[in-house]
Amino acid sequence: MRLISLVPLLCGLAVVAQGGFNRRFASQWGLLSAVVVNMVVATVVTVAVYMVARAVPGFWPEAAPTESRFSGFTPWHLLPGLCGVVIVLGMPLSISRIGAVQSVLLLMAAQLVTSLIWDAMVEGRPATLARVVGSVLAFTGAAIAVWKG
Repeated sequence: MRLISLVPLLCGLAVVAQGGFNRRFASQWGLLSAVVVNMVVATVVTVAVYMVARAVPGFWPEAAPTESRFSGFTPWHLLPGLCGVVIVLGMPLSISRIGAVQSVLLLMAAQLVTSLIWDAMVEGRPATLARVVGSVLAFTGAAIAVWKG
């Protein structure tokens, strides 16, 4: 297994942990307050990493200073941040109502379908039989767990 394969595994762990912790914190402060704290921490850490990356050559080459870092900005550039808000608000809400397993299985099912479409239409990676069959099997497993759960 290549080292980069650990990144999605870490992300999967983070989605569940973030949703679960935010759900717990929401019971103390309310969901929106928990999400505000979450986003403030994320913003501070992201800015700190960005500043280190710009100050230390070679740490993160894509962050190297350029004249027009944000030239060509369009409203489309806001979509990833909006997606992040949906995830950070939606997962704790879902976990509180249907539990972590069903929430993550439904998340995974949606990710599989969206990933097949994205790869084919945006990345130019066709939906091969192996990818489709694997996704259908995973989606079916998620459906069974949600239906029987």
